[in-house]
Amino acid sequence: MRLLSSFCLFTVSLWAQPPAKPALKGQFLDDSIEIGRPFRYALTYRHPPSAEVLFPDTSRHFLPFRVKEISVSPTQTTGEGLASISRDSAVYTLISFETDSVQLLQVPIRLINASDCTYLTTLVDTVFLRSKLTSPGANTASNQSLTLASQTQLARLQQQFNYPVLGEVLLVATALLTLIYLLFGQSIRRQLRIYQLYQQHKRFLRDYARLSRSLNADTAPESANQAVILWKTYLEQLERQPYASLTTPEIADRTGDDRVADALREADRMIYGGTFSAQSPDALRVLRDVASQAYRRRRYVMQTSSVPARPETLSDRAESSTFS
Repeated sequence: MRLLSSFCLFTVSLWAQPPAKPALKGQFLDDSIEIGRPFRYALTYRHPPSAEVLFPDTSRHFLPFRVKEISVSPTQTTGEGLASISRDSAVYTLISFETDSVQLLQVPIRLINASDCTYLTTLVDTVFLRSKLTSPGANTASNQSLTLASQTQLARLQQQFNYPVLGEVLLVATALLTLIYLLFGQSIRRQLRIYQLYQQHKRFLRDYARLSRSLNADTAPESANQAVILWKTYLEQLERQPYASLTTPEIADRTGDDRVADALREADRMIYGGTFSAQSPDALRVLRDVASQAYRRRRYVMQTSSVPARPETLSDRAESSTFS
């Protein structure tokens, strides 16, 4: 009789105790989800303090969901001795892009022992998709009557000028030109002056040749006069000397060149005496050659000097003898 009563008391005590909590538990914290919106999944495992636990790999074990964030709680241990229990937990923030109305998840954990590794899996948990799209089957009659409207008329857009890019291009171009000017400005200016000098000499030769070709017994006074005026004007511009205001004897004395003196006297005979001889064309050729020599001297000085120098004159006999 005593044995029977003891058995009954033990049975009643077992029935009165609450059921044991599962060691591994995984569950969604939200009943329903929306596409692209974050939701949470909690994972908890109770184990002896000596056990080493590895939670699931977020890159593989949560598919088809994507893990956005993980919140891991510190390990909590309760009890003492053999009765102590440790609790590890983590909350995963997930995102789903699946269109299934019911979506499932089951994740594993690993227990690492001294000799092997044990896999444990949670129970399958379910979450429902809350979609804002209507079912294709609903309102079938009205859907069939709907047609898509197309708009094929193109709208002309006003073209806009990119002023910031223009400003950057101008700034870069200005900086580049400034750099080129600082490095090569002196050489560029010298070459420009030499080019202008060449153009001036070419115009002189063209006009002087035209007057020389028109020289004959009938046109000798007029052609010779214009040729001498052109020659004096060109030398005056080339050497910065007042040749236009000098007379023939003054030019002859200043140059000290017998060829120039003889050519100018022959030109005076054509201008004032109206005479034309076989030496008349040669006189104009001498004056042309003298002008060409003065041009070459001036160009040489500009090419070899870094600063503007005094123009060479016909009276500089030393230079004349060098380039003649």
